Amino acid sequence: MNDQEPGQLPELPQDLPASPLADPGPPSQTLPAPVTDLLYPFSFASQPANAAIRRTPNFADLLIFIFMLLIGFLAMLGFAAAAVHFHWLGLKNFSQMQSNTRFALGTEAILYGVAIACAVPIFRIAWSKAFLSGLHWNGHTASRLYLRLAGVAVLCNIVAMVGNAVLPFPEHAPIDKMFSTASDAYLLMAFGVTVAPFFEEMIFRGFFLPAVATAWDWASERLNHRMPRPLDAEANPVWSLGAQIFSALVVSAPFALLHAEQVGNAWGPVLLLYCVSLILCAVRLRARSLAASTLVHATYNFLLFAVMFVETGAFRHLDKM
Repeated sequence: MNDQEPGQLPELPQDLPASPLADPGPPSQTLPAPVTDLLYPFSFASQPANAAIRRTPNFADLLIFIFMLLIGFLAMLGFAAAAVHFHWLGLKNFSQMQSNTRFALGTEAILYGVAIACAVPIFRIAWSKAFLSGLHWNGHTASRLYLRLAGVAVLCNIVAMVGNAVLPFPEHAPIDKMFSTASDAYLLMAFGVTVAPFFEEMIFRGFFLPAVATAWDWASERLNHRMPRPLDAEANPVWSLGAQIFSALVVSAPFALLHAEQVGNAWGPVLLLYCVSLILCAVRLRARSLAASTLVHATYNFLLFAVMFVETGAFRHLDKM
């Protein structure tokens, strides 16, 4: 006998199987991070569930920093125009600037200084961490490995000497004109061991290298439907081997071309600079420290100047260069 009252619907069993059209709930895995991972902070879309995997510096950061370098370049041009107008350092026209070592280094310092002054506060906000920390500076790693890094710098100098012996080098490169006096040589040495390595590493191994490596992995994840690699303990990206090799090969080209004019656009020294850049990229990626590649770069430059110092008798006989 059925005890239900007239008009009352029958009770359904509690263990009915789920409908095939029912919502299966959230998937066990989320898709790789969308385009915001690559172009943040240019995208204002809502962040995905796995937005914690936000790899920086990326191409957006690189483009922002290039814009800041452009601002520094405009400031440098303004200073150059003022120098000619007011005859600073005895300059009367723009052609005199090419052979004036103090002016050349001063304008380069202005370019870098303006760019870094803009970059530090902006990226500190964008990354929610200190500027150098966001660039994976890791100074403690460089301090711990300084003997090995010094050995790598010596290796770079050996590569340079071998290259100088077997590759065609110009007898008189344009950069030689900047060594007109001993004081200019000392000034170039100080600049080349401190300011130049720091900013060149920041540009090429701090921004450019991570941006290209992240772009490689970002594209590979979408082509192969893979999840992004987890960040390391310091929230820095961990790149695949393919990304590291590709980024080093790509970044070393503009690094070498940046110095091409200084060596008369001769392919021998440009090829040598490309090889040195590959070593610097390997140090940066292997040690996961921008400070490490900066230390190698500075030591490499110091050894080059040291050899020049000995050959010219403490820069007193620059004609022997």
